[in-house]
Amino acid sequence: MQAEAETKVVGVRSKTLRTGPAVSADGLPRERLVGRYELLHRLGHGGMATVFLGRAVGTAGFEKLVAVKLIHPHLANEPDFVEMFLDEARIAARIRHPNVVEILDLGREDDQFFMVMEYVEGDTLASLLKELRKAGELLPVSAVLQIIADACEGLAAAHDLVDPDGVPYHLVHRDVSPHNLLVGLDGRAQVMDFGIMKAAGKRSTTLTGQLRGKLPYMSPEQA
Repeated sequence: MQAEAETKVVGVRSKTLRTGPAVSADGLPRERLVGRYELLHRLGHGGMATVFLGRAVGTAGFEKLVAVKLIHPHLANEPDFVEMFLDEARIAARIRHPNVVEILDLGREDDQFFMVMEYVEGDTLASLLKELRKAGELLPVSAVLQIIADACEGLAAAHDLVDPDGVPYHLVHRDVSPHNLLVGLDGRAQVMDFGIMKAAGKRSTTLTGQLRGKLPYMSPEQA
């Protein structure tokens, strides 16, 4: 049953992978180097940043595909947004778990910070569900349960994270939704985008009465 579910997920993933032309978005040139990373094409974008498929280039012909998250130019000089971006990189990089997208590097190109992440060959759960709806199909129950279990494992690893002195971060993601769950071609789900997380020792940028996250997916106490 699980093999059948994974086959269906992989089949949909192979059809919905975003492998568009090697053209950057937001006025970027066709090919651009950010640090030692070559941007190939856009994978997606949100309110704070755009994510590109990138290629890390090293010595002796070394190459590795990565995901490069580049903060939007119009937010590059906004202290609150920059702080959220840097906190995401610094804190989330400490999470080492197969169900969390790994943060590999943090850098700055001109006035824009960028974050380098593990590239997962797959797509978001939101995109997967959209394609299944178009095809008039449903995600098998076994696949649903596996994705939920994977997400819980990743979130538990984040919540159990401690700082170098062993003090718990008590990290809360605050934006768990199908848009922030990546499903790989192997059927494994990984949590991503800790941009609006809440953690001990992190200065809150949320104003009184302000909501962070997507309303349909908020916990009752948050909504």
